[in-house]
Amino acid sequence: MPEQYIDKQILELIRNKLWETAKIKDITLEDIEDRTGFSYSQVYRIVRGKNNISVSGLIAVCKALELQPNELFNFEIDMPKYISTRKKRRS
Repeated sequence: MPEQYIDKQILELIRNKLWETAKIKDITLEDIEDRTGFSYSQVYRIVRGKNNISVSGLIAVCKALELQPNELFNFEIDMPKYISTRKKRRS
């Protein structure tokens, strides 16, 4: 079975934005726990952890932080140079 893809650099960007937003808005991890219904350990893993984040969990935390997802994803990524699509290669 292939290893799960985890982009640690992007996760760090996202988590830093979540943590920064929480500090600015004076929202604690316990507040996020109350607002999401997640356990404290789940909240910690999403906001401060090192593992991958589910989209649903991330959206729940955005709601708890009153943070629109487009504010969270306000960054660009480097796009790799891919070979042509299969369809184009066949023609």
